[in-house]
Amino acid sequence: MANAENLTLFLKAIKAVAKQNEHPIPPHLTPLSEGYAFPESDDLIGTLKEAGQKLTDTQCACLFANVANLNFKDQRKQDRKLFDEVEEALRIDRRDARDVIEAVEIRIQTQQTFRSSEDWDLFCAGLIAMAKSDGMLEDKEQQYIQHHIPDLKHLEAGQKIVAEKSQNDLGEALGSLSSRQRRCLAAHVISIMFIDGSWKGSEQEFLELTTKRMHLVQLDLDRLLKGLHSLFNVSVFG
Repeated sequence: MANAENLTLFLKAIKAVAKQNEHPIPPHLTPLSEGYAFPESDDLIGTLKEAGQKLTDTQCACLFANVANLNFKDQRKQDRKLFDEVEEALRIDRRDARDVIEAVEIRIQTQQTFRSSEDWDLFCAGLIAMAKSDGMLEDKEQQYIQHHIPDLKHLEAGQKIVAEKSQNDLGEALGSLSSRQRRCLAAHVISIMFIDGSWKGSEQEFLELTTKRMHLVQLDLDRLLKGLHSLFNVSVFG
């Protein structure tokens, strides 16, 4: 019963932030509300404070990451005060909060980060290679990739690149991207790893290989992993 009540608090907060920022509910959260509508709350801060008192630490971390995610619109921060309010209400360490917000922001700014068709093709190739690293392309992974690309022609081009290149060669090609692009791609690759609810060894190996080829700083990678794991770790409410 306690976890059901905690889930209700989580969904109330998510619905309130989404409504405040005119933001759709992200696809990775919709399965949590199957069978009933997201509950409403007219007091977001009150709901967050109640959540901070009742949710476990990992549930608070997940809620913080998802509120942060919904507090961006058109790749920009919305209610800046809310970041501090939710951090305090949910008892989130300030350094952890900054890492989560940064990871979410890096992932969101895809449209600003990738411009040319060639870069978009490589971006898609990186996501497809991660999704297929365990031998199969799950529906959630396919939907995630399609949701984040502006034109399906890049998906086709990415598929061709993956078919023609070995993992090592693909890693070298991804290394030609700018530092900002590599970090953004890494954020999405990590998201692909987490989106289906499992974390396979083959996906971890691919992540390590590609981030090494892209010369990604380990500290940056660790921050992305921490922030994005919190975002997609909705199983804590299962």
